Amino acid sequence: MDFAPSAIAAARNTQQGDGPAWYLMDFVSDDLSVLPDAAYAVVTCRLVYRWIDDKATFLDRVRQVLPPDGTFWVVTELAGRRKENDPYRHLGITPAEAEILTAGWPVVRTADLDVLRCYALHP
Repeated sequence: MDFAPSAIAAARNTQQGDGPAWYLMDFVSDDLSVLPDAAYAVVTCRLVYRWIDDKATFLDRVRQVLPPDGTFWVVTELAGRRKENDPYRHLGITPAEAEILTAGWPVVRTADLDVLRCYALHP
């Protein structure tokens, strides 16, 4: 699932044979009932969380589609991890945005990869 038509088109163009279904969707505002399943064992958010305007709504909607034993996997850059003169230094999430991300998850595991942090969040 992606909200960018170009990403969906690229995924479909590289798929060989039977594979996953691709959905064009704005996860924050579109109707989740159109998804083929009510729950998903894993929801991923790779290098996107920083760009989501309404993070609280997004996170509430992720919780709606995760079963009790599910995993929300987030990969995001952290602010301040790049060198001072790096033009992309501003791309990371702030400590406040990281707090919004992890609040309300009973289990939070993290791993750092250079400028990135990986979060495994469990309901």
